[in-house]
Amino acid sequence: MKKLLFVLSIFISILLTTAKASKADYVVAQDGSGNFTKIQEAINAVQPNQAHRTVIFIKNGLYNTEKILIPEDKKNITLVGESRENTIISYHIFDCKGGNNNKCPADDAARWSGLTIRTSATISIYGNGFRAENITFRNTAGAVGQALAITICSDKNVFENCAFLGYQDTIYLWTAGKRSYFYNCLILGRTDYIYGAGIAFFDKCEIRSFGGGWITAPSTPKEQAYGYVFYKCKLTFAKNSPRPKDDSQTVALGRPWHNFPKVAWIQCDMCAEIDPQGWPTTWRMDYADTSSDLHLYEYKKHR
Repeated sequence: MKKLLFVLSIFISILLTTAKASKADYVVAQDGSGNFTKIQEAINAVQPNQAHRTVIFIKNGLYNTEKILIPEDKKNITLVGESRENTIISYHIFDCKGGNNNKCPADDAARWSGLTIRTSATISIYGNGFRAENITFRNTAGAVGQALAITICSDKNVFENCAFLGYQDTIYLWTAGKRSYFYNCLILGRTDYIYGAGIAFFDKCEIRSFGGGWITAPSTPKEQAYGYVFYKCKLTFAKNSPRPKDDSQTVALGRPWHNFPKVAWIQCDMCAEIDPQGWPTTWRMDYADTSSDLHLYEYKKHR
């Protein structure tokens, strides 16, 4: 275990250093002082299927009029915000019955098409090698059901010092086998807010929960060796939930969604509001209680 973590830390430090040293190819600024005023315009300007990295610097501002898409042929893109607190990519679409193709508000959902509206996510990533630094990604729909901040369908993603804010289904790691690394990030939510079949390593992140829900809802395929790993993360409790009753309830580490979930919590600090059972429900998965193919671990946790 120590050898694996050491090798991983060296590899990730190289990735992060490369991203920081890169010169910005495009600048996005709402005041017109950059190359573009819209983030999607900068992404669209990147040549398809480039092997080298394209860095897009985003100046401080609230970018809340776009639903962002990184297409599959836009590879090796880095988004760098001026600061995490003040470079905010935000939208408010959520899943509903009716609306526009089951997305609400209907008028806003009608503005988008194709993969951009495949989920409610504020940003959807399909191009491999995506990186983001110093940015807040959020969905402001609130306690209304599925309202994603980010959908990830690509491989070899790195997020450094980013925030992901939502309530239900904040981060969707959609695609099995696709890998993402999160370093020093803040992730906020209440219901199944880190979920899906992908592979993710959360390194020294803050996992901040409203009460009454589940942090993870993994759906790891049986043949996939890894799911989610949380290493030296801090699990904290968020007061003033959109639903006031949340403030007096505990938080579960997760619940198995389907398939054969794999989650490991390694040397994490856990707040007092974490349910002592960890995984108190199986969510209609009868085999979860007895199957040897589910791997849900806690190692040297601190409470």
